[in-house]
Amino acid sequence: MEMLNGMGMLLKSDLWTIIIDGFSKWIINYGWMIVVFTIILKLVMSPLDILQRRANQKQSRFMALMQPEMDQIKKKYGDDPKRVNEEQAKLYKKYNVNMGGMCFSMLITMVVSFVVFLTLFGSLKAYGNDKLNSTYHQLDVRYQQAEVYANENYSTPEDIDAYISAEIKKEYENIQKKNSWLWVKNVWKGDKKTSQFVDFNTYANYYGIKDTETDPARTEAQARYQVITQTLTENQKDQNGYYGLIILAVVVSFLTQFLSAKLLTPKGQKLSGMNMIMFIVIPISMALFAWNSNVVFTLYIITNSIMSTIISTILSLIMNRKNKNGDVITPKKKVEVVEYSRNYKK
Repeated sequence: MEMLNGMGMLLKSDLWTIIIDGFSKWIINYGWMIVVFTIILKLVMSPLDILQRRANQKQSRFMALMQPEMDQIKKKYGDDPKRVNEEQAKLYKKYNVNMGGMCFSMLITMVVSFVVFLTLFGSLKAYGNDKLNSTYHQLDVRYQQAEVYANENYSTPEDIDAYISAEIKKEYENIQKKNSWLWVKNVWKGDKKTSQFVDFNTYANYYGIKDTETDPARTEAQARYQVITQTLTENQKDQNGYYGLIILAVVVSFLTQFLSAKLLTPKGQKLSGMNMIMFIVIPISMALFAWNSNVVFTLYIITNSIMSTIISTILSLIMNRKNKNGDVITPKKKVEVVEYSRNYKK
C-alpha cells in the first residue's frame, strides 16, 4: 500500500523537480548542481547512446560497402523503380542487413532523448519561476523584519536606513551563494541584458497581491521593491549576464554535430547533405532554447553536448579498434543444396 502511495506521489508530482531538489541538498550552488546532474543523467542514458552508435556505425559501414552495387542497380534498372526496390531488397538480404531494426533502435534513442529534453525544459522553466519569486520574497521578508527591528532600536533615519540596507545585503549574499554562477548573477534568468530580479508585477501576481493602484498593501510592496533593488544595484548595472553561455551553447552544439558526423562517416566518404543541414538546424535550435530559457537549462544544454561528444568519441575508438581486430562485414555465402535420391538404375 505504501509503495502504491509513493508511485501515486511521483505520478502527481514533477519528477524532475523532486530529483533537482534532492541534488540541491548536497550541492549548494544551482549552476554547478545542474552540471553534475547532467553528467550523471548522461551516464545513466549512455546505454541508449551505445545502442544508437552501434546502429549508426553499422548502417554507415553497410551502406559504404554496398554503395558500388547500389550504383550498378540504379544504373541498370533506373527506369524501373519497382525493379530497383526488388534488387535493393535482394542486396540487403545478401549482406544480412535489417534496415528496419537499425532505424528502430535509432528511433527509440531519439524519442527518449527528445522527451527528456522537452520535459526537463518545461520543469526547469517552472522551477526557475518559483525560485525567482521565492528568493525575492526572502529579501522582502528580511526587509520587513529589519525595518521593525531598526525602528525599535535606532532613533535617527540614517541609522535605520543603514541597518536595513546592511541586512538586505547580508541576505542577498546568502542567496547569491546558491543562485549566482561565475559572471551570471541569477541562474534562474537568462545570460543576457536583463534584470537579475523578478519583475514586480510578476511577483505581486505570484503572491496574490491585488492588482490595484490604490491598494495600500500593493503600494507598500512596490515601495519596498524599489528600495531593495536599488540598494543591491547601487553604482552597478542591473544586468544579469553577457550572452556568453548562449554563444557557447551554439558553438558546442555545432562542434558536437560536426565531430559526431566525422566519427560516423567512413574514411574516404563525404559528409551527407543531411549532416550539412543538421550543422545549421541544431545549433540554431539550441540558440533559441538558450535565449528563451534560464541559465540552468543553458548549462544543461552545454554540459549534455560536451558529454555526448566525449561518449561518442570513446565509443567510436572502441568500435573502430574492434573492427580492425576482425569484425569484418562480408556478404552471406550462398549455400549449395545437394539433393540425394535413392532411385537409381541397377
